[in-house]
Amino acid sequence: MRVSRFISLTEYCVVEYMSDPLGSLDYYTDDFILLQNDHLDIHQIFNDDSSYSSTRNIKDLTVVPISSNTYAYLDSEKIPDYLAYDSEFTQTSITGYNVVMDKVRFHFVAGFDFDDFKALILNVTHEENTGKTNVFASVLLAPETIAELIIFNPKPLFLGNASFDRYVDLLVPSIKNINEEFVTSPTPASTFVAAITPNSSNYNGFIYNNQISIGLGECERRKTINTPATTYDSFEVSEFYTAQLSQTNEFDTTGATIYESTVGDYLEFYLTFNGGFPSDLISILNARNPSDDWIVIHQISVFEQIGTAFLNTSRFVFFQEEAFDEPNIFRPVLKNAESAVSMSIDYIARLTNRRNGEQIIREASFVLTSPKKYGKNLIKINLLDSPQSQKIYNKIIKKNFESTKLFIDRSLEQATELATSPTVTTQTTVEYIPIFFNNNNVSVSIDSSLIKVKDSTEEVIFGQGKLRFILSPFDNVIKLKVYTTNSSSSKKQQVPMDLNVTSPDYRLVFETDSGKISIANSNDPIQENLSTGLIAFNVSKKDSESIFNSNNRTVYLVSVSQDGKETLMYTGEWRRPTEQSDVDSAIALIREESNVQNETQTALDEIANKPQIVKLPGKLIRDLAPVKGRATPSVANKFGIKQSRSIKTNSKNAK
Repeated sequence: MRVSRFISLTEYCVVEYMSDPLGSLDYYTDDFILLQNDHLDIHQIFNDDSSYSSTRNIKDLTVVPISSNTYAYLDSEKIPDYLAYDSEFTQTSITGYNVVMDKVRFHFVAGFDFDDFKALILNVTHEENTGKTNVFASVLLAPETIAELIIFNPKPLFLGNASFDRYVDLLVPSIKNINEEFVTSPTPASTFVAAITPNSSNYNGFIYNNQISIGLGECERRKTINTPATTYDSFEVSEFYTAQLSQTNEFDTTGATIYESTVGDYLEFYLTFNGGFPSDLISILNARNPSDDWIVIHQISVFEQIGTAFLNTSRFVFFQEEAFDEPNIFRPVLKNAESAVSMSIDYIARLTNRRNGEQIIREASFVLTSPKKYGKNLIKINLLDSPQSQKIYNKIIKKNFESTKLFIDRSLEQATELATSPTVTTQTTVEYIPIFFNNNNVSVSIDSSLIKVKDSTEEVIFGQGKLRFILSPFDNVIKLKVYTTNSSSSKKQQVPMDLNVTSPDYRLVFETDSGKISIANSNDPIQENLSTGLIAFNVSKKDSESIFNSNNRTVYLVSVSQDGKETLMYTGEWRRPTEQSDVDSAIALIREESNVQNETQTALDEIANKPQIVKLPGKLIRDLAPVKGRATPSVANKFGIKQSRSIKTNSKNAK
């Protein structure tokens, strides 16, 4: 992960140097071109034009110095190109190396007018061991290249009361990584550093841990170089700004972090030092100079994604002067939570010395794809069961003891109370809630059964493969309540299954003539409650039409593990609205089977309690006495009936 460090070059340009950590394996295999510039005796490297999409540091966007303040543009459209014309340049191809790259981002302030200059030159250089300059990037920002380089930032950088809304990205070899490889390699001559720092006998290498030089040149004059073959463009630099960036410093372990709290619906953020809180860093810095006063300035910008656009809906800045050993908390309030696709927060922490204004800047970000809970209104929790009406009785509490009550006839007192008690009237208001979709509420389990619900009605539970429900060619909401058999009970009892334990995700898969259509569960606490087995699936009109036109009616309920494996839990079939009779028949069949099971269980209970004389239902009699009223050995053993005892099936009361 790259670490950003900021340098101010001019009032309109801030450079963000994003360096890969030492030992990074994020390699690039792009080919390079090495130039030996005999005009100024320097080396210069850049990529060939095929690397535009990966590095932007290519020949077609590069300028080369031909004097102390004049640069020639290597326009690839010029034939022959400038390097073929100027004999002071020698170019060599550098191929076959894996190179770690750093990103250099030149931020430009909002409203900056590039028309004030003929061109700008963006420059990154290092120094070889012999003092020779090696140019890692020298890119031209001019009218003919600006469209290929400038990127408008949908989330502008806000620094020093200025907004930087556009930037140019360049990738250059990571001097820290390539130099470390050169120093530690048993064969340094085979390294990338040796290839780009050649001399007459061997190679130079770079000064270890030397500063990186970043520059910006302002060109006020454009000149042409006329040759018999073609005309080349050159630019004259009037002002050149440079800044030095250390490869390593004491703030390398300083960073910034922002994340969603694990104990509440809010964010936690703070400046980090060695992976922890910055209290030790503040103490160390303040101890160096009694006049120093280091604080942390926190800046948070909230962006809401509406469609493809990111809208900066809020920003706030505050100064932290104490409590550096704990996180800061922040709860954003989104203005467009109901329509926002995602929310992102850019966090900038500035470690600032009040004495002289010195700053160390670190940046972090946080993205959330389900931002509705941070809307203007808090989410309401819907109860699984509707709230019950409560009767409230008023009780009059007498603070003073009235002794006269003891001597009054109770019948007279009650009559007086009845005459004086106010009449209380109760008014009931009924509100009708419209439903604009087809809502299927069904219960499923391995075994079919009926269970009693709170209003004394029976809830039908469809056994494995017996589910039948109506699907319309419009929007559908299918709610399944999944039951399981309670194995701890002596009798089979259906209890709701805790779906949070089984799997994090579920899908309803429809078989169609053209393939499977998979619908993920809604993950909406308003529609479902996985802990009580209630799960909901929203089938869109588009999917419903595809399913409705299929001759295949099979549907599966599957659980999806974290590694993507699907496990079948239940299967059933759907029906068209015109086939309601099929659904009614399936429900009636389950009711009949359940009633028979209940009668059988009742009979078995009576056998266990009174094995001499019992009344058996007709179906059980047929099962127990298939041949002339005698139970077969296996059936008799199963129900605890002695085989020597005969059962008469033609009498009113079977014995």
